[in-house]
Amino acid sequence: MATPAENKEVVRQYYEEAFNEGRIELLDELIAENVVNHDPVSDETLTPEEARGFEGFVRHVEAAREAFPDATVTIEELIAEDDKVFVRFTFDGTNEGPFAGFEPTGKRVKGSNMILMRLEDGTIVERWEESDNLDFLQQLDVLPATEELMKAKA
Repeated sequence: MATPAENKEVVRQYYEEAFNEGRIELLDELIAENVVNHDPVSDETLTPEEARGFEGFVRHVEAAREAFPDATVTIEELIAEDDKVFVRFTFDGTNEGPFAGFEPTGKRVKGSNMILMRLEDGTIVERWEESDNLDFLQQLDVLPATEELMKAKA
């Protein structure tokens, strides 16, 4: 069984090396074959069944990189206990490909995310994400700004 420190290193490698550096080949060693990704904004072209498992997880990462090719994740906090790792990070990137059913906007966005991952034997087996999707979609100009929504209700 991996230690909390070893699990933190796996999660750090996932974000800083596999995602930021585009080293998708690292997913083979970081992600379990039967991984479950509980992501509210996963690739809309995948069914829930297709989004599960290693291939669905890889597609999720590829879709994010296609939508935001210059994306970077900056880890703000990394906390581990037993088999779980919590990571809070900021995401920064320019929308140059389809995202969440919307066409590319060319807009640069920045947002914060919180992820909880469960690991077994040094690989990620489950992932839950919480993020401010309203703010993110408003930055992309695919949804009206909060002020505009409030005026429309009045």
